[in-house]
Parts: sequence; structure tokens; C-alpha cells
Amino acid sequence: MRKTNPVTDFLANFSTRQLIVAAVIGAVLLLGGAGYLIYSNIYGNIGRIKLCETAKSDIDRKKVASENNIITGYLFSRTKNLMLENANDGKLIPSQYTIAGRLVTQPAENTLTYRLEDQALLLKAYIKNGDRGKAVELRNEINKRYLQEDGSYLAAVYDDAFEGDKVLEGKSSITSQMAWLDAYLEFYATFGNRNDEAYIKGLVATLFDTDGQIKPEDLTVQEYEDADPAGKIDTDEDEAEIKAGPEKSLKGVKLSDVNLPLIKSLEMNGFLPEGTYDKAAELVTGALVSDSIRLYAYAYEKTANGINYVYTAGEAGAVDVPESMKTEANLAAMGLLPASDISWISQFILNNGTIPNYYYITTGNYSEDNCYDAQPTVLLLAYRMGDAPLYKMMCNLEGMRVATKSSSVALYMIYRQEESRFIFDAAENLGVYVACG
Repeated sequence: MRKTNPVTDFLANFSTRQLIVAAVIGAVLLLGGAGYLIYSNIYGNIGRIKLCETAKSDIDRKKVASENNIITGYLFSRTKNLMLENANDGKLIPSQYTIAGRLVTQPAENTLTYRLEDQALLLKAYIKNGDRGKAVELRNEINKRYLQEDGSYLAAVYDDAFEGDKVLEGKSSITSQMAWLDAYLEFYATFGNRNDEAYIKGLVATLFDTDGQIKPEDLTVQEYEDADPAGKIDTDEDEAEIKAGPEKSLKGVKLSDVNLPLIKSLEMNGFLPEGTYDKAAELVTGALVSDSIRLYAYAYEKTANGINYVYTAGEAGAVDVPESMKTEANLAAMGLLPASDISWISQFILNNGTIPNYYYITTGNYSEDNCYDAQPTVLLLAYRMGDAPLYKMMCNLEGMRVATKSSSVALYMIYRQEESRFIFDAAENLGVYVACG
């Protein structure tokens, strides 16, 4: 009996032509697969990094926002149209845009200043909107115009038509670069390619030392008489009026710049050494002013005796509330913020409808002002903590300033009014869009 070979018997059933066709198809598939791997590695980041999970709640962000005049899709499209397409640059977003007033002497104008923090928010908005082309274009523009030879990024660039004092020209800051690194890492995880890794590593080396600690920068705080602003505030002592003294310069790091989810993601993907996140989390959680004052320090500095927290900054004896809100948002993102901390400030906002700039330790009072810049931060903080009343209140506060006139070029955008002019702030409009999911 003849022995059979399954392979030769199978091939015998095919004609030479069929074998050639099969071979060609196999070669095409092989080359196509190889081509895909090459393309993905160069242009599509086949080995995409993973970002750490951040806290979420069951608040229906978009629904609550829409009930308060904030239509997120329209908000972003109008912001792009007004502040990009109708502005001088076209690729970078200016910090603010003022629409034309009623008088001929009140033309539309923008600040002609392009802050890196605003571009970081714009990049996050592009990613959220799934706009890869615009995100890549913005990434390229930032690396071209902001990146310096030492790997750091400028805090801002100015339009050629800008006239005035360029206070940020040639300067860098941890705050702006940390914001850009946060957005850039998200871009890399979503749309980036292997070339982006070198830029990210360069920026990480600029901001962090080899142990994963954030490099200190020059900070200025308001000192007060007969007291050390870097020392722990003793709230048990008799309260007395604090008199402002001279400003003090120190080498430190703002607590709000310790971006915990970013640091966790960097460590997870090998950009920072193991253990960096745990050290950072311990440092931030230990920065509470006191058990009775549920706000966080402005900054910290390293001394021979260890870590000294700087509790007051812009005003003598006063805690910077917006800075504390940023720190709390970072803690909340990682599930590290106690409910008692947010409820402490939440009650004030719910009762007064404002976010004050300062809390005065000696009197227990808040400043009588309203910080619009902090509203997107508190909006995100409320969502992360699942504080539905606070989230609704923040949407209401933003929604009251949404342009609703159908003929307005800024319809659906959030405005600020100064005298008779309507100003649209990039950070606020983009921040609300990103925070509302």
C-alpha cells in the first residue's frame, strides 16, 4: 500500500497558477504586516504607553453642564473659531480675546500672548475631540517655537505685532512645563510616535532630578513680621493681625505642581524611577495646613532638617485658595483627598457662589473677591470627588456667563465682563470643556 504525504497530496490538488496566486497573496500579507509594523512604530506609536487611571464619579457631567447653558461641543467649536481661526496666529491660542464693542474705537483684539499652559489645554481638547491632525500640528508648533536647547520650554511666546512689556519673554517655569508635559504624555499615549519619546525624556530631565524629585525653582513669598513663612502655622496661638513684611525669595516647589497622576504615569512607563509616586504622594498629603484648616500649603522647600512647608504666599498670613484647589484636584485624581477637605471649601462656595483668592489664618475669614481662574479646577475637583451639589453649582456659575445672543460671534462661549467689554479667556473656556467630559 502506497504511503501518503498529506502535504504533497494537498499541493497536488492545486494547479501551478493557483500556487502562484497563493504565494503572491501570502507575500502581500507578509509585506503589509511588516509595513504596518514599521508605520505604526514611526507614525502611530505601536507600543503606546498606558496612563494611570484617575478617579471618576457617577455624575453625568455633560448632562448637568447642558442644563446650565454649557454645550460642550459648541463651546469648543466656537472657541476654535474665535480664538484660533479669527486670531493672528492661527495655530496657537492667545490667552484672551476681546470681541468688538459698540463703538468704532473698540475693535476686536487679542492679547497676542501665547502661554504654554493654554496650549497644553488646547492639546488636551484636541485629544478629547479626537482631532489627530490638529493635535499633531500643535505638537510640532510647540516643539518648534517653545523648545530651548537645554530641553526646557518657554512659558510664553509673543506675536510679532505685540506692543508692550513682554514680562514672560525668555522665561520658563515649572508650572507651565508640567502642564505641557501632562498634555504631551497624553498625546503620546493617544496619537504620538517614537520620536515623541525623546522630547518627553528631555522635559522629564529638565523638571526632575535623577531620584525623581522635582527640581526647585526661585519662588517669592510675602513674609510677615516676626514670623517665618516657611514654618508651620500654629493656629492654637492667640490670633492677632499679621503685618506684612518684606518679600522673601526661596528655592522651592509649588505643591500644585506636584501632579500626582502625571508622576504615576511617568513612573509606570519608566520615565521616572520606581518609588517616585509614593514619595510624591506622601509629600502632598502631608501639606495640610492643620486639622482645623482643610487647605494645603503653597510650596515646600528642602532644608538640612528635612521638608519645610510654605503655607502663605501672595498675602501675609493668608493661604492661597486657588493653589490649594489645584493641589486638592491632584489628590482627588488618585483617590487621596479626604471628603472632609472638599466639604470644608464646598460649603463656602455653595453659600456664597464665589471662590475666594485667600483664606486669612488669623481671622478665619475669606477674601471678598472671586477667582474665575479657579472655577474649571473646582469643577473637575467636584466631579472627581462625586460632589454633585458642588459640581452643579460650578456649572451654574460658569453657565451664567455663557454668551446666549444668537448673533454673537462668541455664542456658547464663557465670557468675563470688564466695564463695557466682553473678554473670553482661553484657559477658562478650554478648562471647562476638558472638565465637563
